[in-house]
Amino acid sequence: MRKAFKKFWLKSENEEAVENSIPEEQASPVDKAMSNLIKMKEATRLLKASAPTVRKYARLGHYKEYRFGEKLVFYDKEEILNFILNRCRTTEES
Repeated sequence: MRKAFKKFWLKSENEEAVENSIPEEQASPVDKAMSNLIKMKEATRLLKASAPTVRKYARLGHYKEYRFGEKLVFYDKEEILNFILNRCRTTEES
């Protein structure tokens, strides 16, 4: 019974993405920049590291950390992917 209610009230991720999406030509530069930001949870999945490690890499300057308030932290997805690629290249060269 509980699962049925949960499915009824919660929207799937695909439906939410369609509702929140703005066509590319209508998006302002701010919208484009904000769409590239990811939350801490997604950053930990991309880097396959814990939250303290993700913050440590940001403090070391590998990528930027965007804070909105005390607890709301975002990271730029492109910067994190570039960091991953650069780290892989340096390990191959060694």
